[in-house]
Amino acid sequence: MEKFINSNNHEFEPACNSDRWRLGCKLVFIIGFVSLFMSQSLMATGTIKGRVIDRQSKKALPAANIIVKGTNLGTAADLEGNYFLNYVPSGQQVLEVTYIGYETVDIEVIVPEDGVVTRDLMLSPVAVKGEAVVITGQAASQGAAINQQISSNTIKNVVSSSKIRELPDESAAAALSRLPGVSLMDGDKISIRGVQAKQNLILVNGVQLPSTDMEDRSTNLGFFSSNMLAGIEVTKAVTPDMDANAIGGVVNLRLREAPTGFQYDLFTQGSYNTQDHTYPGQNFKVWGSVSNRFFNDKLGVFIQGNADRSNVGNDEATAGYSIDDDSAPYGEAPYLMETFVFLDEENIITNYGGSVFLDYKLPNGKIILQNALAHTINDNARYRLEYDFSITEAVYTLNRDKHNKELLINALQFHYNFGKVRADLGLSHSFSDKNTDVRYGDPGNEFGFQNVLSDTTFVDNNGAPITYESTRRNLTHKDVFDIKLKSDNWENAPIYGWCVTRNEAFKQHLYNGTLDFTVPISFLNTISGDIKLGGKFTRSVRTNDIEASYRRTGEDDFYNGVLTFLGTDDTLHVKKNPLLFSDIRNYDYDRGKYFFEGDYEFKYALDKDMMDEFIPGAVAGWLKSRHKANSLRDDFDGSELFTAAYLMGDFNIGPRLSFLGGGRFEHFNMDYTANFVYCTHSVDGDANYKTRSIERNDDTFFPNAQIRYKFTEWGDLRAAYSKTISRPDYMAILPSVYYENGGGVAAGNSDLKPAVANNYDVYMSIYNNEIGLLTLGGFYKEIDNVFFRTEIYYPHLSRYGVSCPDSAGMVDAELNIKASQVPGQSTVTTTYVNNPNPAFIRGFELDWQTYFYYLPKPFNTLVLSANYTKTWSEMDYLQLAREDSTYQVGRFTFHKYKTIEKVRNMRLLGQADDVVNIALGVNYKGFAGRISFRYTGEMLSSAGVRRNELGIRPEDDLYTRPITRWDISLKQKLPIEGLMIGFEGVNIFYSPEKTYKIFRRRAGEPIIENEVTTRYTPRKFSFYLRYNFE
Repeated sequence: MEKFINSNNHEFEPACNSDRWRLGCKLVFIIGFVSLFMSQSLMATGTIKGRVIDRQSKKALPAANIIVKGTNLGTAADLEGNYFLNYVPSGQQVLEVTYIGYETVDIEVIVPEDGVVTRDLMLSPVAVKGEAVVITGQAASQGAAINQQISSNTIKNVVSSSKIRELPDESAAAALSRLPGVSLMDGDKISIRGVQAKQNLILVNGVQLPSTDMEDRSTNLGFFSSNMLAGIEVTKAVTPDMDANAIGGVVNLRLREAPTGFQYDLFTQGSYNTQDHTYPGQNFKVWGSVSNRFFNDKLGVFIQGNADRSNVGNDEATAGYSIDDDSAPYGEAPYLMETFVFLDEENIITNYGGSVFLDYKLPNGKIILQNALAHTINDNARYRLEYDFSITEAVYTLNRDKHNKELLINALQFHYNFGKVRADLGLSHSFSDKNTDVRYGDPGNEFGFQNVLSDTTFVDNNGAPITYESTRRNLTHKDVFDIKLKSDNWENAPIYGWCVTRNEAFKQHLYNGTLDFTVPISFLNTISGDIKLGGKFTRSVRTNDIEASYRRTGEDDFYNGVLTFLGTDDTLHVKKNPLLFSDIRNYDYDRGKYFFEGDYEFKYALDKDMMDEFIPGAVAGWLKSRHKANSLRDDFDGSELFTAAYLMGDFNIGPRLSFLGGGRFEHFNMDYTANFVYCTHSVDGDANYKTRSIERNDDTFFPNAQIRYKFTEWGDLRAAYSKTISRPDYMAILPSVYYENGGGVAAGNSDLKPAVANNYDVYMSIYNNEIGLLTLGGFYKEIDNVFFRTEIYYPHLSRYGVSCPDSAGMVDAELNIKASQVPGQSTVTTTYVNNPNPAFIRGFELDWQTYFYYLPKPFNTLVLSANYTKTWSEMDYLQLAREDSTYQVGRFTFHKYKTIEKVRNMRLLGQADDVVNIALGVNYKGFAGRISFRYTGEMLSSAGVRRNELGIRPEDDLYTRPITRWDISLKQKLPIEGLMIGFEGVNIFYSPEKTYKIFRRRAGEPIIENEVTTRYTPRKFSFYLRYNFE
């Protein structure tokens, strides 16, 4: 095994050697504890505490604002309505309490010297024309979210607990996608302000979740039912007490804890998927919770469980284009249609899980123990019919992937007030894993059924043979939908090509420990606030393991394990009598009748159950099944260690100005082991290998400053600066090397620098009882060291800082690589490099949240949430073109291989120009309804073939057209107390998603937009029944 150590402090951050790191940590704690002795006011003071509640319902009003009139002292109530005011001058004081939607009140309090007074503060809803307004349902939910955002000390968006419970979304991801600047990626991942999901941080009750992806650091949210949550927070400007590894933002999913009294809640739902005509028995959701408090409300127990199943899947039609003249100028080449794929997806997703939340109230604090488990089974089958116009053939195949994932969270949190000093201790463990049940037919490694002996594949309306060799230069999607297959083409199509299976598994553990102290301070009745300091320890341990098998379908031993698969004498499968598509076709494939709204019947589906039996049976009979090279090349194990210390001050300076600032030191250590694989036979997978390890240390300082100026009682201006970081994908940073004898090289790059962003935000908010909350904000991000995948001539790797062995390092007796077998001048290496030019993201957000209680009936029942995000991004992408420059010397031809650097200015991948969310709700007596609209503007989906890889030619860039979606949710309370019935419609107008590329079809013709993929996602209608006992 080779071991490499890289402890350099990279140019992407201020150098901090280990001595300076230790000194910085010491300074953080010294300054913090010195503040303990500076925090006493010179005058006699006391403490006020209590709860802020609704006068009628006695329910908590979270984030209510409380100030001591005539001073700079103030605070906001927590999520349970509790508040604390320290260093309040003794004697008679007046508290001013404000909460949007409620009347502002002044309450007199006598503060004892060096003592504590408890005073609950009760507010009444605003009145219109002398008549009190009853704020319930969505209006109360909206008000809670508004007040939490107003009282936040940073830039944050909130989905309140009551809003989630009033009309729950189908998932946590769907609830998040309604917030400004938030959009969905891959169905259940979150993009914030155009920043990809892997560059955002996902927490549950402040506990970081591990990655749920095989390759990168992103986390799926499909595990979480919205019913499980007590609220969602999206922080867009991080503070020093938060992890810095979040360029887009931090999502915190809050679990519910036990309220006072015995309560239980039951929910059951059935859905109809109109796209595939699957029914409630195939699509259902059940959820239940029970809670109570014991020992005089000190101990709270909240238990919940959920299970759901959905039979969904996309309908897709995709054209594949190839260049027709690669000598054409950059951006002007003609392209022709090479392939066309009809894809009908059957995706059965089963989720189940639960959580146990315990909390115990101490005299001056609380202990919380939380445990949550989420498990998902994804049973995916993608039935494909592919037309290959270059050889006039049709291929019938199946991409199969059935796997399960699990997510586990265990956390112990301790909050305690030692006098006026608050201490917070957290210990947690989170775990994610993936295991494959069956997987075969991956695109690019797929088998198929193909009638290669047939002279005719396509026919015209009269049944006459037809080819598309010349006309494919102008074929459109509509043209291909009208193409007819010869009726018997499929009957005699034998299994053909390569049979490849792939089992993927990973496990990741995250161990966290945090310790924070918050010290209130007050100076001369002018400055008050908190000093907060603390530290964090995080250790991540991860293992990826892949097992691949391979066999040619024509090998003598291919059928050894399945000779009598069909159980009849005349279909014994041997090399001379191969399995036919007619043997294994699903003749009862009903969902194909509804493909593309019935415009094209998808008839040619394999029987997945038979194939799931056939493929493993065949593999068991192969004399040699394991593809050693593919089983080893992406395996790795290793760990990452983060230690951090921070110091933060949050001050009120006079009655209008607030300042939050500080810094955070983070030390990062990674220690990974991956494989150096020397593949001696790429088809059969023969290979030699050894392990390679890399250890690396980085130190980084993250400054942070945020200011808030309340220019009037109904408005404030905020500005924030933060520095954040995002570390490269796991597969990109590994010390892995894959080398095919006579072929190419693929290598990770352990010297990749993390992306570092400088973030600037300016926001203005206007709020009162009539307006609600109206916010206009601008943001700007400058991101250095964005990485991407590319291809480079092997001898030129050192120019771009790639940590791959040079020619001398490739010679290896253990791997049996001789000097004559090392990569040559023309060998192409696939690897990852940092872009030398920064990326820029600019944009603004407009957000309005209100409820129209002051309008005449019936408009006083309306609730509105609307937001618009406009984003611009750009980066000068370095593109490395390869050129084989030949020249002649006498009779001899020589090659000179050049790497040519080009720069393309483009927007960032996956960043939508515009995102619009509008939700209009209504509450009338026992009825509640909401209709919502989401618009995601055009985006650059990929610039090349693979994710994170840049294409050389702009003709390869793939764009996604704007996506629109309408949803509806209705609920009616029934005469039985606590019982309600509901209806939901998702994607009710069934709008397709479309992608395109820009190129000309023939030389000399105009450059046009050419449709690539049309995709329909399911439309679902659901009915549910819910019973809530309080």
